[in-house]
Amino acid sequence: MKALVKTTPGPGAVLQQIPVPVPGPTDLLVKVKATALCKSDLDVIEWSPLVASSNLPLPLIMGHEFFGEVCEVGKMVKNFKAGDYITGETHIPCGYCHSCRTGNRHICSNNMGVVGRSIDGSFAEYICLPEVSAIKLDKSMPPAEGALMEPLATALHALSKAQVAGETVLVLGCGAIGLMTVELAKVFGATNIFALDIFQHKLEAARKCGAEVVINGREEDLVEVVLDATKGLGVGTVIETTGNQEVINKAVNALRVAGTLVFVGMIDHPLTFEEFMHKVVYRELTLTGIFGRKLYETWETLQMILDSGKLDLSRYVGAEIKLDEFEKGLELFPTTLGRVIMYP
Repeated sequence: MKALVKTTPGPGAVLQQIPVPVPGPTDLLVKVKATALCKSDLDVIEWSPLVASSNLPLPLIMGHEFFGEVCEVGKMVKNFKAGDYITGETHIPCGYCHSCRTGNRHICSNNMGVVGRSIDGSFAEYICLPEVSAIKLDKSMPPAEGALMEPLATALHALSKAQVAGETVLVLGCGAIGLMTVELAKVFGATNIFALDIFQHKLEAARKCGAEVVINGREEDLVEVVLDATKGLGVGTVIETTGNQEVINKAVNALRVAGTLVFVGMIDHPLTFEEFMHKVVYRELTLTGIFGRKLYETWETLQMILDSGKLDLSRYVGAEIKLDEFEKGLELFPTTLGRVIMYP
């Protein structure tokens, strides 16, 4: 089969022909119909400092956002059969450690597997996925939209870390997950949604997703705009997807007393807060992060939202290319609205 493989440390990746994987007793063999390019995949290709420190088992097939059809199941698989359509939960919990047994399987502390990081991923014609990480989807779902489920569930989990209904929300960064967060915040009943980016076309997309106030970080002062629109109070929740230290510190100043800052973006350098005691501690801000999605609460909630018909997933399909054209996808990624979808 064709696969995009990270072969050695350092920048780059190689398109190779390799054998189709053989599923183990608890695995599904899945034919990948569509797979999406994520910022974390770019980090692997570019070999960012955070990735370089992660001790990845090279060679490794990258990719973790996908939609596919089950072709074969292991002899111990109970809940899936050939012909089922699925997406993948990126995290593979052990099911037995303290984290797994206390409602935190998504951050399993016992050598948790991660698709596209510790096991081969979805930038290939086939992927072998443990049953525990398979999420069944309706066969009628367009493949490109099915490949969006994992980042959509990430946005949902980020919002679940704060009080959103009846509140003000600021989303930093209008990439795919940022835009999804804006739309989901609207579904959850946020009263006033702010969105920040430096690309005007992304801000226009955020407005279409439900943002009442859009802020161009190159032209406007984030704190001034937010404080003016909230009568000096500040927002109740900030969802951070940029990984930019300057933006994060401005967001702290845009939060009201006892507000919540949720970190989603990748930060591969030390993070310094300005006037930490006065701005964070004395104001009792809640700083929290997310890593993936709650297993399986996030997925169940997402399915109910999808069934309601309140989301327009097609808006997040930013570009569609063949896997062979992955280098074009890398060029498109920074400015594309939504995800770059690749077809093996």
